[in-house]
Amino acid sequence: MPKISVIIPVYGVEQYIEKCARSLFEQTLDDIEYIFIDDCTPDSSIEILKRVLKEYPNRQSQVHIHKMESNSGQAAVRKWGIENAKGQFLIHCDSDDWIDAEAYQYCYNEAINNNSDIVFFDFEVIEGKKTVKRHRNIPNNKQDILRYLVSGQLMGSLCGMLVKRSLYDKIIFYPKDNLCEDLVMSIQLINEANKFSYIRKHFYHYFQSSQSITSKGTFEKAQSNFIQSYNNTELILKYLHNIGMDTFLKYEILTRKLINVKTLY
Repeated sequence: MPKISVIIPVYGVEQYIEKCARSLFEQTLDDIEYIFIDDCTPDSSIEILKRVLKEYPNRQSQVHIHKMESNSGQAAVRKWGIENAKGQFLIHCDSDDWIDAEAYQYCYNEAINNNSDIVFFDFEVIEGKKTVKRHRNIPNNKQDILRYLVSGQLMGSLCGMLVKRSLYDKIIFYPKDNLCEDLVMSIQLINEANKFSYIRKHFYHYFQSSQSITSKGTFEKAQSNFIQSYNNTELILKYLHNIGMDTFLKYEILTRKLINVKTLY
């Protein structure tokens, strides 16, 4: 069993995947499983990945490249990676982003030394020439973490949290739509966790592209974003109702519904 499995969806990232792959292969933690999932990318992303991998012979046996049968979207790709990962802990990395070399070693040590089910850390957002460092300000208790996630005060990205593998086995609702799909899973994972750690370091570097899934572009794209966000919000509401948290978080749920509407504008 590897210490960590990293799940990396690949689609249309030929400009960025080399930097991402190098940051992953140069991790100071040795025992890592890398799962790159080719979502039928139409460009040369996979060829670039394989070229870079040749420069890291110590990583070659740790890398698995899987191709989806058809273009399936990020939600389905993540689900495949989760179901096939063998690591003690799981984490995700988007293939147009990159991560500091000591990040996974640091997070793994934190999880083991403190018996934590989930380890959070900070990130920075790169948009053009502008870089903004984001502190996540993780609350001390589970209820407040859920409150912050539902209301949008806390980013629910799976790329910024190392999660014990066994928690993924407890997920009830897997999203099918792509927008906010990681939030659907984050809420369930956090509810099932017993202990959290927070490392106040900007390990993850999130590249905000104008072509990203969250960009609005045309009205048709904004409309698609709204539908996907709406569907995943419905999954969140269904889960919160199942665990008896929907009444407790009624104001946060209202805020989440307003966030959905904003995707149209």
